[in-house]
Amino acid sequence: MPARRLTRQDKRQANRARILQAARAVFGERGYHGATIEQIAREAGLSNGAVYYNFANKEDLFLGLLEEWRTELIHDLASALPRPGSAEPGPSFQDELSHVIGMLKRRSEWRLLLFEFVTYAARNPQFRARFAASRQKFKQALAGALAERTAAHHLQPVAPPDQLAVLVTALVNGLAFDELTEPDGIPGDLLATGLMALMDPAGQPGKPQQPNLPP
Repeated sequence: MPARRLTRQDKRQANRARILQAARAVFGERGYHGATIEQIAREAGLSNGAVYYNFANKEDLFLGLLEEWRTELIHDLASALPRPGSAEPGPSFQDELSHVIGMLKRRSEWRLLLFEFVTYAARNPQFRARFAASRQKFKQALAGALAERTAAHHLQPVAPPDQLAVLVTALVNGLAFDELTEPDGIPGDLLATGLMALMDPAGQPGKPQQPNLPP
């Protein structure tokens, strides 16, 4: 059976994926301000015009990459959850938390990029609205995941899901910020301690039970 010929839309989606993959490498190596469309196009093996056909400018490209990263993050969060209807006992909340923290550590290359872009957005009011809208979309998805997990494990978080998503994001980003300049100054279990205190303060008689963190 002959292979189906790629449509123009198929080719555009394939090029978009190549550009995003190249952008991830170039932004990671050079930072947002140091990266250029020309470098990203060269990394993708495409022309500058192909990049501009898919993305209006470097800001638009970085937002596309950020959206992809956040989608992957929510997908990874979902992968930690038990499958609906499964007869197997689900993981404990500590095990789920361990999975999430390990996932965040594996994505540590995003920290510096994200902070660099936050600073850029803060200084560009017109662009700030697009960046804030993207963050709100992510926080809504995070709030839904938090609501599901706290209910499933009968936890009593310190705030409703929408506010809890803000607190969790602030805690993760705040510790990540400190680790950029003080990599040895943040205890390895501090994030788990903080998250457990937010998720179930009533269940913390003394020092919170820590998940078994991955090496």
